[in-house]
Amino acid sequence: MNQFSLKHFIVRSQALALYRDVMRTVMKIEDQDYRKEIREWARSEFHRNRSLRDLGEIRTQVALGRRSLNELKLAMQMAS
Repeated sequence: MNQFSLKHFIVRSQALALYRDVMRTVMKIEDQDYRKEIREWARSEFHRNRSLRDLGEIRTQVALGRRSLNELKLAMQMAS
């Protein structure tokens, strides 16, 4: 059984919160094809990084995810 530190637990919860925020944002995309494409891309990115164990790398990926989410939100605002 894997033993993770409190830091791992906190970063994992941040990643899960980011995933939920991404999925909520994606559901607001009006174009169904674009929504599906973005949802599949986001899911594949989270799945690809699922096995990361290094805290620094996980934090980097969470930061990149937040940046991508902010860019998506900005693009959605500009489109409306």
